[in-house]
Amino acid sequence: VHDSNRNAICVNCIKKCHQGHDVEFIRHDRFFCDCGAGTLSNPCTLAGEPTHDTDTLYDSAPPIESNTLQHN
Repeated sequence: VHDSNRNAICVNCIKKCHQGHDVEFIRHDRFFCDCGAGTLSNPCTLAGEPTHDTDTLYDSAPPIESNTLQHN
């Protein structure tokens, strides 16, 4: 469905969900992706896929035990 509405779509959705669509880069800015939000006519194909962003993952290893006591 083509319409004249302007939508903000992230680069990942452009590559995966909207490949071959006529897109225009307006500017680099903070925005909420309309595709991922589910506000477009077709569902986002990235929704529900696990993230591969290792910058935001935490190490779940148990803490290292220490015999050092801190005295005040």
